[in-house]
Amino acid sequence: MPDASRSSDPGPLLYVVDPNPFMVELERAILKRYRVESVAADDLFQAVASSRPAAVIAEILLPGTDGLELCRKFKAHPETSSIPFIVFSVLSAEPEALEVGADAFLLKPVDRRALLETVARLVDARTG
Repeated sequence: MPDASRSSDPGPLLYVVDPNPFMVELERAILKRYRVESVAADDLFQAVASSRPAAVIAEILLPGTDGLELCRKFKAHPETSSIPFIVFSVLSAEPEALEVGADAFLLKPVDRRALLETVARLVDARTG
């Protein structure tokens, strides 16, 4: 389930699926104009059903699952296919991420500007 401790933060909701709490906090610090909540891969679809995010950011290397497969399922589902999905990983897998339907791929370590610009572009395009 989402990390409700950040629910009072302003801005559009972003779900981050990353097993590394440091990375979640780093993304939260960079993406200050958004409400960033951590979600486990197994809980993503349930979380989206209750609180529709402006975008999802997911690592490929996840416990018990593969972030690329998560993206493929997310983009194949009619209820979630229109939500931007960003793959943000230590693995250099941009072609694979785009092939499964990711709207963008970012390579870790974090490039602050690239993360901000990519999220803003995808969220702004969706929200008008």
